[in-house]
Amino acid sequence: MSRVRPRVRGLGDERGVAAVEFALISVVLFLLIFGIIEFGKTYSQYEVFLHAAREGARVGAVRGSEDSIRSAATDAAQGYSITPPISITVDGNPPNGATPCNDQTAGKPLAVTWDQNFTISIPFLPVWHPTVHIKGVFECE
Repeated sequence: MSRVRPRVRGLGDERGVAAVEFALISVVLFLLIFGIIEFGKTYSQYEVFLHAAREGARVGAVRGSEDSIRSAATDAAQGYSITPPISITVDGNPPNGATPCNDQTAGKPLAVTWDQNFTISIPFLPVWHPTVHIKGVFECE
């Protein structure tokens, strides 16, 4: 008589292991992918704001008014909103007139600055709201 042994799944059965491993690793993988995308987007915005500050300082350096400096910075950041207020200084001091750069300030640095708020949102992590100081400097002509 031959004995028929029932088929029993033992500890050596590895069906489904790949699915479990992928489930564990996929969370880290997705965090990494979405983190790269989000930080790339934020860095792109940061570069746009730096360009806007430099553009405002450039307009001021060629004797533009405070309003034209702020307008140039806002226009250069088209598509993004600048967190007000935009600060204008000549040699570290607020300007003494409508035109920050004049004959008395020639050769001195004109700075356009503001503190910009960013939002970084990565799935599975809390939303982060860093504030970054944006600054553009040109010498008065």
